[in-house]
Amino acid sequence: MTSLQVCARGFFLSEQETCLPCNCKGHAESCEDITGICIECQDHTVGDFCEHCVDGFLPVFLPDGTFMCRPCACPLSLESNNFAAHCDKRSNFLRCVCQEGYAGHYCERCAPGYYGNPMEVGNSCKKCDCNGNSDPNLIFNECNNVTGQCLNCWANTTGDNCERCAPGFYGDAISAKDCRECDCPEENCDMHTGECLPEASQISECNINCDACIWNLIGDIRQSNKTLDQVRNSVLNISTGAAANDRLKYYNYTAHRLQEEEVQSLGERVDQETLDSSMLGNTLIANLSSLNVLIEDMIRDWELYGVHQELDPQVKLQKLAEAERILGWMRNLDLSPKEPLATDESSEAHELLRRVRHFEKTLMTTQGRLLPMREVLGRFTFRLFQAQDLLNKAEDTLQQTLDKYKTNQLKLQRREAQHQRLKDIYDTVNQTIVMAGVIVSEANLTVLEVEDMIMNVREQHAEIDGAHVSLERKTEKMSQSDRELVLRAEDHADDLRRHAEELQYNLKGSDANGHVQKALNALNVYDNIVKNIDDANITGLTTLNISSSTHDAVDGLNSQLSLMRSQSDNVYTEASALFFQQADRTPKRLQFTQEVAEGTLNRSAEVLQIVTPILKRVEEWDGNMKNEAYSAEAFDRTVLSAGEAVEDLSEIVPELLNKLRVVEEKKPVNNVSTNIMKIRELIAQARSVAKKVQVSMKFNGQSAVEVHPHSNLDELKAVTSISFYIRVDPDKDPIEDRFLLYLGDKQGRKDYMGLAIKNDNLVYVYNLGGEDVEIPLSSKPVSSWPPVFNLVKVERLGRHGKVFLTVPSQDTAAEQKFIQKGEADGTDSLFDLDPKDNILIVGGVPPDVKVPPALSLAPFVGCIELETLNSDVISLYNFKQLHKMDVAASMPCPRHKLAFSQSRVSSYLFDGSGFALVNNIERRGKIGIVTRFDIEVRTVANNGILFLMVNETNFFVLELKNGFLRLMYDFGFTNGPVIMESNLAKLHINDARYHEVSVIYHHSKKIILLVDRSHVKSMENEKKPLPFSDIYIGGAPSRILLSRPELSSLVGLKGCVKGFQFQKKDFNLLEEQGTIGISSGCPEESFMSRKAYFMGDGYLGSTAKISPFQSFEGGLNFRTLQSNGLLFYHKDGLDEFSLSLENGAVLLQSKGTRVRSHKKNYNDGRTHFLVASVTNQKYELVIDDKDKQEKKKPSSTSQSDNVPKTFYYGGSPMSSIQNFTGCISYAYISRQDRDIEPEDFQRYSENVQVSLQDCPVERPPAALLKDSRDSSRRSPGHSRKVGRDESSLTHPLDVPETEAASCYLSSRPRVTRHAYHYGGTAHSRHEYTGVASVIRNESHFSLSLKTQSAFGLIFYLADESEENFMALFLTHGRLVFTFSSGQNHVRIRSKEKYSDGQWHDIIFIRGGNMGRLIIDGLTVLEDRAPGRNISLLAQDPLYVGGVPPDQAKKNIQKTSVSSFSGCVRSLQLNGRWLTSVSSSFGVTPCYEGPSEPGTYFTEEGGYVLLDDSFNFGSRFKLVMEVRPRVASGVLLHVFTGEKEYLTLYIYQSKVVVVVNNGIREFSTYVSPRQEICDGNWHKITVIRHGTVVQLDVDSEVNHVVGSVSESAQNTSAPVFIGGAPDSMLSHSLLIRRGYTGCMRNVSVNESPVSFSKAALVSGAVGVGTCPAA
Repeated sequence: MTSLQVCARGFFLSEQETCLPCNCKGHAESCEDITGICIECQDHTVGDFCEHCVDGFLPVFLPDGTFMCRPCACPLSLESNNFAAHCDKRSNFLRCVCQEGYAGHYCERCAPGYYGNPMEVGNSCKKCDCNGNSDPNLIFNECNNVTGQCLNCWANTTGDNCERCAPGFYGDAISAKDCRECDCPEENCDMHTGECLPEASQISECNINCDACIWNLIGDIRQSNKTLDQVRNSVLNISTGAAANDRLKYYNYTAHRLQEEEVQSLGERVDQETLDSSMLGNTLIANLSSLNVLIEDMIRDWELYGVHQELDPQVKLQKLAEAERILGWMRNLDLSPKEPLATDESSEAHELLRRVRHFEKTLMTTQGRLLPMREVLGRFTFRLFQAQDLLNKAEDTLQQTLDKYKTNQLKLQRREAQHQRLKDIYDTVNQTIVMAGVIVSEANLTVLEVEDMIMNVREQHAEIDGAHVSLERKTEKMSQSDRELVLRAEDHADDLRRHAEELQYNLKGSDANGHVQKALNALNVYDNIVKNIDDANITGLTTLNISSSTHDAVDGLNSQLSLMRSQSDNVYTEASALFFQQADRTPKRLQFTQEVAEGTLNRSAEVLQIVTPILKRVEEWDGNMKNEAYSAEAFDRTVLSAGEAVEDLSEIVPELLNKLRVVEEKKPVNNVSTNIMKIRELIAQARSVAKKVQVSMKFNGQSAVEVHPHSNLDELKAVTSISFYIRVDPDKDPIEDRFLLYLGDKQGRKDYMGLAIKNDNLVYVYNLGGEDVEIPLSSKPVSSWPPVFNLVKVERLGRHGKVFLTVPSQDTAAEQKFIQKGEADGTDSLFDLDPKDNILIVGGVPPDVKVPPALSLAPFVGCIELETLNSDVISLYNFKQLHKMDVAASMPCPRHKLAFSQSRVSSYLFDGSGFALVNNIERRGKIGIVTRFDIEVRTVANNGILFLMVNETNFFVLELKNGFLRLMYDFGFTNGPVIMESNLAKLHINDARYHEVSVIYHHSKKIILLVDRSHVKSMENEKKPLPFSDIYIGGAPSRILLSRPELSSLVGLKGCVKGFQFQKKDFNLLEEQGTIGISSGCPEESFMSRKAYFMGDGYLGSTAKISPFQSFEGGLNFRTLQSNGLLFYHKDGLDEFSLSLENGAVLLQSKGTRVRSHKKNYNDGRTHFLVASVTNQKYELVIDDKDKQEKKKPSSTSQSDNVPKTFYYGGSPMSSIQNFTGCISYAYISRQDRDIEPEDFQRYSENVQVSLQDCPVERPPAALLKDSRDSSRRSPGHSRKVGRDESSLTHPLDVPETEAASCYLSSRPRVTRHAYHYGGTAHSRHEYTGVASVIRNESHFSLSLKTQSAFGLIFYLADESEENFMALFLTHGRLVFTFSSGQNHVRIRSKEKYSDGQWHDIIFIRGGNMGRLIIDGLTVLEDRAPGRNISLLAQDPLYVGGVPPDQAKKNIQKTSVSSFSGCVRSLQLNGRWLTSVSSSFGVTPCYEGPSEPGTYFTEEGGYVLLDDSFNFGSRFKLVMEVRPRVASGVLLHVFTGEKEYLTLYIYQSKVVVVVNNGIREFSTYVSPRQEICDGNWHKITVIRHGTVVQLDVDSEVNHVVGSVSESAQNTSAPVFIGGAPDSMLSHSLLIRRGYTGCMRNVSVNESPVSFSKAALVSGAVGVGTCPAA
C-alpha cells in the first residue's frame, strides 16, 4: 500500500518521507523534494540553496544570521551606480572588476576614450564622440573624461566633437572630412563654402613666462589641500609628452603635406630635422620624467604634511635647496631655440592651471559639504538601526498577532458552528410549531368535513351495502388464490437460487475466459425475476384499493347531490341521473378490475410454469458439471439451455408486460408501481446481458439463428454497419457458396442487406429499392483465410457501401486489412425497414423466411460471433428463435480475443444502461489512513457516473457533469453534502482520450483529486471515516439513484473504462457478481461523434479537400422544429455553396443557382435525410428518397485546385443565413483525398456552442398534434359566441386540470444556495421583521456580496423620522458603512472598489458608538463617534437590496439610494441566518450560468403592476415575447371590475385569451404548431377592436366575437403582468398560478412597456435579466 505525502509550501519531502524545512536562507518559497534544492532564488541570490549573491552584489549579514545582497559600492552602493562586473571584499578591502568604459579601484572614473561622472547618482560613462576626427596617436586622451569635449582634433577640425573645420579652413568635417585651407588674404573665410569674409578675427594667445608658470603652479599645489588620490589623478592626467607629441604631430602632418605636394627637394632636410626633433623630444621627455619624479616626491611630502600637519624643518630646507637648484638649472637653460615648444608648454600649463583651480574650487565645496553629510549619514545610520529594532519588534508583534488571530479564528469557527446548531434547532422547533398549528387547523376543518360526510354517507350507505358484500367475497377468493401462487413462487425461487449457486461455484474454476459466466448472467437475472413474482401477484390485491376509491367517488357524488338539491329542482334531476349512471357503472368497473386481476394472476401462474423447466435445466446442468469435468460438450449444453430459457421467457414476458400495463393504467398504489418497475428493469437487464454474451455459435450447414432486431430502425436508415467474427476451416470443410446473414423483410421483396460466400469470395449485397449492389472482396479469397476468427465489417452510408476484412497474424501482433467499396445506382439512399416485418438471421434461412435470389444459398458451415450493429453491441444469444441449432453436436469455437486488440480484455465498454458492482471492496485492500481509488476512463459523453458508493444516507459519487469531473459526498456532515466542482481545464476529460483519475481520502478529513497523476484540487471536511463497503462503477440501479435527491439526476456512463483499482489492487469487473450490462473491449467507433446538436447560435467548422462547385456529394440527417436554418456552408471568394432550411423547405444554393424542395414541412421534428450532389451537368437535391429536385448547371471553366477548404455545419461566422437549431447526424461529404465515410465531429477544429452528445429535439406531443389537426379543420375565420350559462373554456379545451405538457427548459434553473438577486427596479428589496429590537445596543451582520454596480443601497434600517439609522451602500464601487443615533454619526468608507463581479465576504459591526467594516477577512476599517456609547432606536422592517420610494434620501446620497444590481448570499445577524422575510419586491434567486435580457418570473410567483399610463379599453393592441418554463400560467390580467376583465394565459401549451365586457364572457385560444414550451422565444399578440378579439401566436391566428357592451369605454384599469392577486382572478379560469419563464419586448398600442418603471414589482420577479439555460 502506498501513501501520498504532500508537504506545505516552504517544506520538502525527504527520503524518509518526512517534511523538512527548505534551507533557502529566506530567498525562495519552495524547493525540490528529496534534494531540497531551492526553486527560483530571489533577492539577487544564486546557488542550490540561494547561498551566493549574483555578480555585482555583495552579501550583508544581518543579526539573525541571514543575509541580504546589496549592490557593490563600485563606486556607489546603488544599482544605478554599480559598474562592477564582479566584486569581492577581503579584510575590509573592496575589490572591483570594472565593466568596459570604467577605471579606478572602485570604478569611480571613466576609462580613456570614455567620459562621464560615475560618482554622480544616475550618471555613467559614455564613449567619446569626435566624429572620427581625433588624433589616433592619442587615443588615451581623446576627450575630456568628464565633459566629453574632444581634446585632440586633427585634419584641420575643431569643436567640442570635432564637428567643424578649424578657423582658416572650410569644408565638411563630418562626412567628407575634407577641410581645406582658405584662399583668403587674412585666412578668414566661410567654414562651409570657403567664401572670403570681409573682417578677420584675431586670436589672442597668452604668452606667459615659463618660470612664472612653474612657480605659480608649485605655489598653487602647495596651497591645495587635496587628498592623495585626487592629486595623483589630477597629475596623472597631465600628459608628460604633450608638447613633444604635438610637435611631432605637426612635423608628421607637414611631411605628409609636402609628400602630397611632391616637394622632394626638402625631403632629406625634413627627415634630418625630424630626427633631431625626435632626439630633442626624447631629451625633453627624460627631463620631464625627472620633473615628474620630483613632483611625486613633493606629493608624498605634502601627503605627510596633510596627515601630520607639520613637516620636519631639515627636510623642508633640503627640498627647498633642491628646488632652487632645479630652478637655477632651468634659468640657465637656453630655451630660445625651442620657443614654439615653450609656447605650446605654456598653453598646456595654462590650461592645466585652469583645471587645477577648478578642481580646487570643487574640492573645497565638496569638503565643506563633507562634514554635514557625515553627520547626516551618522544620524541616518543610527535611525536605521533604530528602525531595524522596531522592525524586529514589529515582526514579533505580528507573529503574536497571527497566532492570536488563528486562535480567534478557530474559536470563531467553533462559535459559528455552535450558533448554526442552535439555529438549526431553533428553526426545527419553529417549523414544528408552525406545522403543529397547521395540523390543528387542518384537523379542525377535517372534523367539520367528516361530520358532513358522515351525514351524507349514512344516507347512501344502504344503497351500496349489497355491492360491498359481493366485492368482499370476490376479494377473499382472489386473496386465497394469490397466497397459493406466492407460496409456490417462493418455493421455486429458493430451489432455483440454491441450484444456481452450486452451478456457479462448479463453473467458476474452469471458466477460463468467462464465456460460461457471461452466458449464465442472463439466467441469474431471471432468478431475480422469480424473486419478484410474488410482488407482481400483489397486483391482484391492489384491486381492493382501486375499488375502495369508488367509495370516495360515491361520497363526492352524494355531497354534490345534496348541494344541488338545495339550489333547484332542475339541477337536482340532472345530478340524480348522474348518480344513478355512476351507480350502474360501478359494478362494471369492479367486474373489469376483477377480470384484470384474475388475468394477471393467471399470467403469473404461466410465468411460474415457464420458470419450472428452468429449474429442471439448472438441476441438469448441476448434475452434469458435478459428474464430469469441464468439457466442450458440457459448455455447449449450458449455452443451448441458456438460449432456450431466454427464448421461452422472451415469448411470455411481452404478454406479462401487457397485463402489467393494464393494471398500471388503473391507478395502482405506489408499491404496485414500484414492483412493476422492478420487473421492467430486471427484464431490460436480462435482455442487455443477453445482448452482450460474447460467445460464438457453430453452424453445421442446417442451423440458423434469428436475432432480436434493432430497437430503433430510424437509426439504420442513413447508416447501417454490422461487424462480426467468422471462422472457416478450408482444410476440413471445402469452401462452397454459403449464406452468412440477412437483414430485411421476411419475404425478401423490399430494402435489404446481406453477406454471403460466392466463388470463394466474401460478397456484400444490399438493395435500396433499385438494383442489387454486390461488392466482392476478391483481394483475399476465403480459401486463403487461416483457421482462426477473422473480423468482418460491412458498412452502408447512403448509397455507398464497403466491406472490411481483418485477418490476425499467427506469429506476430500484426494484422492484415482488406477493403472493397461499391455504390448503388440512382438516387435512393435510405434503408427502409418495416417495423412490423423485419428480420435479422445469421448462418441460414428458416423455412418461413424468403430471401432475395442473391442470397438463396446453402447454410453456412463454421463459427460466427456477432459484435456490433451500428454502435450497439449485439450477440447471437439475444436470439428470437433458433432453427436446428444443436449445441451438443456443434461445439462453439474458442476465440483468442487478444489476437485483435491487446486492450480488449482489460477494457470495459459501458453503454449507459449497465454498471459494475464490486462488493466488499476491503477483500482486496483495507481502508486506512490513506485510501485511494483509481479509474482510467475514455469518453466523449457530457454526463455519467464514474463510480458511486451509497450506504443508507451516506454517499460518495465521482461523475462527469457537462464534460468536467465533479465530486459530491456526504458522510453525515453537519453542513450537508460537500461538492467539489470547477471548470479547470484539467477537469475537462470528455475529449476521447484516456485519463487516469485518482481520488485519495487522506486522514479521514481531506479529499485529494488527481488527474493524469497530477494534483488538481483538494478539499477538507469533517473528520469521518469512509462508511462504505460496496462500489458501483459506470452507473447504478434506479432504486439506488432514486434513494436520495442528490443522486436522482445521475446517468450511466457511455464510454470505456480501462481499469479500476482500490488501494492499487485491480478488479476484473466482468467477474464481479453484481456486474450487469457491460462488455469487454472498446471499439473505436464508440468514441466518434456522429451527432451534433445546434442551439441557434453555434456552428462546427473544419477544412478538407472538397470542390462543391465542380464535383460534390454530401448527405446528412437533420431534425428540427425551426423553419429556417443553415445546414452546410462553404465560401470561396465571392462564390457561396449552402444547404439550408427556408420556411420549412430545403434549399440548395450554389453561385446564385437555387434548388428548392417541393415539400415545405421538413421542420416537423422528425428525422429527414438529404443528399445534395453536383456534377458537370446538374445540381440535384433529394430528401427522404421521395422529394427529388434538380436544375441544369451552368457551364464553368473553373477547376478544382486540390487545396484544403473551410466548410461549416449548422451555421457560419460569415453567412447571412440564420444558424440552425436542431440535430445533424451521420453527415458525409465527398473528399478528394479519402473515401466517403461518416464525419467525426469530434475532430473538427472549430466548435462554437455545439453539443456532440444526444439531440434533445423532440416531436410535438401526440395530443397537441391531434388538437392541431382538429383546429386545422376549422376555417381560418372560425369564431364562436358564448352565452351566459355556457362554460367558456371547458368546451374549447376540454381537458382536465393536470400538467400534461413538459417544458424543454427546467422550471428551476441552477442557483447559488442561500443567495438572492436584487436590482432591475429602483425599489427591489426584501423586508425583514423582528430585527430592530435585537440590534439596539450592538449588532454583528455578515453577508457575501457579488455585483458590478458602482452605486446602490444594500442594507438599510431606520426609525420613523430616520434620525436613527444604519446603512451599507455602494458609491463609485466602494463600500460605505454608516450609522447614526441622534447627534452621533459614524461613516466608514473602503479604499478599494468591490464592484468586480466577484464574491466578497463583508462583516459590519456596531458596538455602541464604535463601527467596524471587515472585507474578505483582510481589510479592517474602524471608526468611533465621540462621547459615550449610544443605542440605535430603529424600527422594523429591515430593508435588504433597496428601500420603498421616498425613503433613505435623508441619509444616503442620491446616486446610491436606489437598489443595487447584484447578489447577496448568507445574510446573518449575530451568527444566525435571517429568515423572517415579510415581503419581497422584485427579488429572485441568484442564478448561475449565462443570462439574457428580459424579465424573469420565477416559480415562487409574483407579478408586475403597470402604472396608469396604459389604456386597455375597447380598442388596444398588446404584443409580448415569452419563453415559458412551465406549460401553464397567467401572462396578463386587466381588472376593471368583478365582471369586466381581460385575461391572457397559457394552459397546457395552449395560449388562451378570456374577455368579459360586463355582459358575457367570450374567449379564444391558439395551439401553436411549434410547442410554446420548446425553449424558444414566441411572439403573442392580442388585438381588441370593439367586440372582436384576435389572438396571434407565431403567425397562427384565431379570433372571437363577443356581445355588444353599452358601457364599453376606454378606461385606465389595473394591469398585472405575469400573474395577479388571486382575489382578482375569475373563478372560470382553468389556471390561476402565475407565469414562470422569461418575458421581453412588451408593448401596448406600439408603446414599449418598461418594467423598471412599473408601479409595483411584487414577489420573486427579476427585472432586467433572465437565466438563459
